[in-house]
Amino acid sequence: MKFARKHKQTLAHLAVSALVLGLAAGPLHAQDSHEVRVGFTPKFLKDDFQTLMLDLSKKAFQAKGFTLLGAPDPNGDIAAQVDALQNLIANGANAIVFAPIDAAGIVPVIKQANDAHVLVFSIDDVPSGGKVTASIRADNVDAGAQAAKEMVNRLNRARCWANHSCTVLELQGGLTTPNGLDRSKGFSQTLHGLAPEVKLIQRPTDWTADMAADATQNVLTQVPALDGIFMASELMVSAVNAQVSAAGRSAPVDSPDSIIRIAVDGTPQGLQLIRSRALDATVSQPLNAYATKTAELIDLVSRGGQIAIGPRDDGQVVDTPVGPQYQLKATLVTAANVDSPMLWANMVRK
Repeated sequence: MKFARKHKQTLAHLAVSALVLGLAAGPLHAQDSHEVRVGFTPKFLKDDFQTLMLDLSKKAFQAKGFTLLGAPDPNGDIAAQVDALQNLIANGANAIVFAPIDAAGIVPVIKQANDAHVLVFSIDDVPSGGKVTASIRADNVDAGAQAAKEMVNRLNRARCWANHSCTVLELQGGLTTPNGLDRSKGFSQTLHGLAPEVKLIQRPTDWTADMAADATQNVLTQVPALDGIFMASELMVSAVNAQVSAAGRSAPVDSPDSIIRIAVDGTPQGLQLIRSRALDATVSQPLNAYATKTAELIDLVSRGGQIAIGPRDDGQVVDTPVGPQYQLKATLVTAANVDSPMLWANMVRK
């Protein structure tokens, strides 16, 4: 579909007005008919998360009747991701969707899309500049808060609770990233609010298993009776469990001598650790909802709708400097619901 000059001017006016309000960009349609042509890029296709996100996104776009112009794999290279999106715009995409590899590096193509009145949707992370029609990601503050509530629930049944001697180690993610900061904020503030008598030890890991292992070893040396560990990502779990085992604290989940271990991500590996009683709980990211919510928002905006700021049944929409951000609720996973077909890890290769 080609846009006339007059229609482009109308789109520009709508986009500016919407951005001032922190809402969506203007509609794609002319009168009652419109065609949505989407260009999509994941970060890479080397793990289950990104591969499933692409597969679910394709299905969600098809269900809405969108045309997918392409979904090239930039293989973790931000320059390749920018080039791919520029090519998709040049080939007629009027909406682009991406999981940004680099928050700053993605900005030039966002600005190009803004100038061309192309709708911009960022999944799972947020860019540091330009204007997005919407970013769709997990509510990571709430994910941390859910982990803290489950930690307190399990500490309540531990021997340390009665004499107010519980100690918890928080292995933080990258504190230069929104996800790392939000998960730490949600966990630490909620734990302090629910159980102020619990001693919290915080150690940064920069999202690395090696740093998580070193921190765990050091803390277990100082506090042999450590009661709980919160990990900002499941990528730390195997390394942390190795240190827990080396310290003689590898009793299965729910055993009196077990260290309570809770993480975030909800990967197939994390769910299997729950099944094998080597992890108490995790908070699963709403990956399956990323695809359907993105398709829903593209459809809404392309038809002239707006993304209003405020609470939703499945999360909340908040205003940010780059545009509205739809924060979806994550799901606490324990042995009770680990086999739920609604968890993204249980959808892999299905």
